[in-house]
Amino acid sequence: MEIFDGFISAVAAEFKIPFHKGKNGTYTATLEFDNGRSQDILVSLKKDEAGDRVINYRSVVATLKQDTWEFYKYCLKQNLSFDYGALALDDETLVVNNSMLLEDCEPRRFIKSLVYIAAKADELEEIIAKDDLN
Repeated sequence: MEIFDGFISAVAAEFKIPFHKGKNGTYTATLEFDNGRSQDILVSLKKDEAGDRVINYRSVVATLKQDTWEFYKYCLKQNLSFDYGALALDDETLVVNNSMLLEDCEPRRFIKSLVYIAAKADELEEIIAKDDLN
């Protein structure tokens, strides 16, 4: 965990993004966009099936209120267009999620993925929820 904490600290200092560490070791950052909107993104460290450390990004899009085939079809089509990450369901919550190996991660790559995931989640949040929920 110390390597991950150091990595987050270095990224925060280099890119001027404040990260807040939670009790369970996860970090949260709020990215502000030029259009006045913002998006929270959760960054955590876990191990994959092989035991390698993986950085996981997660940003909430919306709590689902609709249960239609057309909506899920729309979400699956969006997945195909993503450069990083994918849409996923966490119970009744639609999230954008992405993972990358910690050992292969460099600050620029970390930030690029972080910003992309937050921006995609915010874009879809605006379309689906019609509001800035963070």
